[in-house]
Amino acid sequence: MAGRHSAKTSKKPIVIICILTAVIIIGVICAVIIFNSGSKPANTTSTTSPQQTTSTVQSASGESAETTVQPTESEQPTTQSEIFTGETSEVSKVVVPTKSGQEVSYFNATYVPYKAVDSSTNEECTLREVFGSAFSQGVITFNSDGTFTDSVTSSSVNSGAYAVEGDTIVATYSNDKNMSVKVASWEGDTPLELIINYGGYDVYFNM
Repeated sequence: MAGRHSAKTSKKPIVIICILTAVIIIGVICAVIIFNSGSKPANTTSTTSPQQTTSTVQSASGESAETTVQPTESEQPTTQSEIFTGETSEVSKVVVPTKSGQEVSYFNATYVPYKAVDSSTNEECTLREVFGSAFSQGVITFNSDGTFTDSVTSSSVNSGAYAVEGDTIVATYSNDKNMSVKVASWEGDTPLELIINYGGYDVYFNM
């Protein structure tokens, strides 16, 4: 009976060692998993602005000089610039043939044609006779920035630049065609009535 009891008690250390071994293995596996998940680099994105780089170049004489390298065109910062397109671009290029030393002025008003006179016979005629089928019953508008728009006819060239010289408005269309406008009457600094000659006909405009 004494021999059997000693055989049972000798197995306890082996069981304890197995349990400890299993706990250690599980602990090692958990530590590896935690280490791998924590060591992944963070996915970050950084944006840097282009900067000048300076390098030192030594010449054959032994002197050294610093050279500055500017960022390439694609790296240059974008600056907001005023861009003119379409009709505005054309008007900005128009040059009005004003007299040297003559003081010029501008105003803001819209005029409609109301009658036409044959300048050779002094006989009144219709606006349809003057402009033909292109007559669209439009207006002429002069702006205080030195530009004007002409919608009297359906012509595609209906804008330009102008300047007031004395009692005359010198206007130039975007296709470089000049137009001389006579001021028949004034209301303060603004023309009240205009006379424009179209192909031998004096066309009268008022506000």
